[in-house]
Amino acid sequence: MARQTGKVPFGYELPKERDTDRGSLWIYDAFEDYTEQELVRVLALAGGRGIAKAVFYPLHEETVRRMDKRRSVAPYHRRVEALQAMLDASGTDVDYMVEPFEGKRKKYTPADTAFRFLEEKYAAPHFVWMTSATAELLAGYDSFETWIKKIRWFVSEEGVPVTHPQLRAYANRWDPV
Repeated sequence: MARQTGKVPFGYELPKERDTDRGSLWIYDAFEDYTEQELVRVLALAGGRGIAKAVFYPLHEETVRRMDKRRSVAPYHRRVEALQAMLDASGTDVDYMVEPFEGKRKKYTPADTAFRFLEEKYAAPHFVWMTSATAELLAGYDSFETWIKKIRWFVSEEGVPVTHPQLRAYANRWDPV
């Protein structure tokens, strides 16, 4: 195999692996009553942990309706526009994107399907941020054990305390924020 030579400036050192940002943080939420304070907390978490990309994953109204029958939300496109406006106004240095996957599907998307899609599309290691109410709902699904072992979870404990036995059993795999 032939060697290829390349030029580098004098004194160049390869960047250390830990000095660079890596991984992706998925923000899995309906973004119905999302505030600027929550947005600042999520972006600070991504910046503080050295996460390369924050992926905002707004849920379609059919997904929210199937997950929580008592809850109704505004149309998908309105919530996405409001989220995009807040992100533009935040002036953050964190690399972010609003994932349009559920907007394209226009129907119910199980969490398992969404996580598989995000896992294939974005760089590892993977982290997911969600509210405690969403975490409680996902803990009741059969695929919960698979995903809590694969992905590090960050659970926002504002409002509803975490009480689900599955979440308590895997308390070492998620961090309260």
